[in-house]
Amino acid sequence: MSKEWRTSPDHENTGWPKGIRYIVGNEVCERFSYYGMRAILTVHLVALYALSGQTEQEASDSATAAYHLFAGAVYAFPMIGAILADRYWGKYKTILWLSLMYCVGHGVLAVADIPEDPDLRLNLVFLGLGCIAVGAGGIKPCVSANVGDQFGRKNWFRVQTVYQVFYFSINFGSFFATLLIPWIRGDGTELWRTSLAFGIPGILMAIATFFFWLGRHEFVHVPPRPGGKLGLMDTVAGAVMFMAIGHLFVTPAEWGWLVRIGMSVGFLVLGLMLFFSRQRTAPDDGFLAIFLYDLKVKLGGSREAPVEGHDAEAAEDSPLRKPSLWARFWEPAIERYGMAATEGPYAVFKICTIFIFIPIFWAIFDQHGSTWILQAQSMDTHMFGVEVRPEQVAAANPLMVMALIPLMNLVYKGSAKLGFEWTPLRRMVIGIAVAGASFAVAAVAQHRIDAQGDGVVSIWWQVLAYLILTTSEVLVSITALEFAYTQAPKRMKSVVMGLFMLTITLGNLFVSLLTAAKDGMASLLGGEFGQAEFFWFFCWTAVIVSVLMAVRAKFYVRRDYTQD
Repeated sequence: MSKEWRTSPDHENTGWPKGIRYIVGNEVCERFSYYGMRAILTVHLVALYALSGQTEQEASDSATAAYHLFAGAVYAFPMIGAILADRYWGKYKTILWLSLMYCVGHGVLAVADIPEDPDLRLNLVFLGLGCIAVGAGGIKPCVSANVGDQFGRKNWFRVQTVYQVFYFSINFGSFFATLLIPWIRGDGTELWRTSLAFGIPGILMAIATFFFWLGRHEFVHVPPRPGGKLGLMDTVAGAVMFMAIGHLFVTPAEWGWLVRIGMSVGFLVLGLMLFFSRQRTAPDDGFLAIFLYDLKVKLGGSREAPVEGHDAEAAEDSPLRKPSLWARFWEPAIERYGMAATEGPYAVFKICTIFIFIPIFWAIFDQHGSTWILQAQSMDTHMFGVEVRPEQVAAANPLMVMALIPLMNLVYKGSAKLGFEWTPLRRMVIGIAVAGASFAVAAVAQHRIDAQGDGVVSIWWQVLAYLILTTSEVLVSITALEFAYTQAPKRMKSVVMGLFMLTITLGNLFVSLLTAAKDGMASLLGGEFGQAEFFWFFCWTAVIVSVLMAVRAKFYVRRDYTQD
């Protein structure tokens, strides 16, 4: 690493870090590439499944399930990216090299329509999506955490604003991509237009990668710990353990659950063997080492001598100093690793008690790229006298985000003057309930479509649903991104970001599994489980989850961690 690269932020700087402009520029281009590709993915998959011999409904369901499986994979791979960045490569190298894999994936999608065999086309599409999942997923936790790394103590107050700017840039790129790419593809009958529609996002991703490289001398490069051979061992062990779940995205369903569960157990056992081998080489004070040691002692195992040179002290306001059952659980780890190191896993588990409520939001939100597009195909899509493509309606979301972010900031400030604070947890609780309300509108619209037929119900019903959904997005997604970073100790920031991304995976997997189980749900409920019932199911689930989250939030004690 170049000697001129900073490894810690300037704590005397009260203004904006110099590297932020490169990060925002990179994000605009990268989000254009991702959302441009994703805007046409569902309709393209429907067409390919139909060419392979499926009925219209079968093709729609298969495309929905595949779309959400891909979205789930994109947000599962951040766990690998987080480990790679924190332990071995650092955030800069991880973002740079995995961005190249991202570009390869776009390239494969651009040429996937060249063969005439529809099954070969599908396989090429899945290969390209796999590369994008590794690339986009791998860089995700690093990009978000890299934003926070640029700030020191005196400009830490700007973190909330920069995440809003960051999120604004995401939606800026998304808006233009969602309008442009479906228009370029057209109805999908001209193969050159489809290839161009998938190729342009690849070009934008290449520009994003170049833009990020340009900022290398302006960024704060927080070094990986421990790095070197030990960091590589950590990464390999973590990657193998991740594959206990990760292989399910690529292992053929025809192999059956018994084989897939056996593979998961095998990956987990091998990963733990590699992990314990690493511990014998040099004891680690990372998340897994501390947690497994503490669990071993609690289950009756022997205590071990303190790790040499560990930091026995922690901040005076450390939650581990307070008498509580959860703090006492970590006593063996504190004795061996010190309070400062043990506070990392303690905080991660604490954050997870909030994260477990977030997947339902993503299960709802990400359907604007699948079920809502398919619903729009059955609606009258004329807006202001102009007919828009069903895929382009989704552009309403980023446009509304850019308008709602400053509007909601005014609401927050006005409410504060009236004595009501929109704390992060309150925003997320309310936001999940609001997300459920958006699906109530979608369900009513679907009932009208079923009753009146295709091409009659106005697309403005869906625009209303988008307005409600986007409001929930501002309340949940932006807030959760900030919450994930600020609540994570400095050594756990990328890991916590990875866990946050995993909530998106769980939400998308839920949609994929429920789509595949529609017939079973109909039998279970003793009636129909069509698209309207599908929407109502998510509506009421969101309401229930928001109530449960409100109960947990009442007892959550917030603690912010800045970057040293």
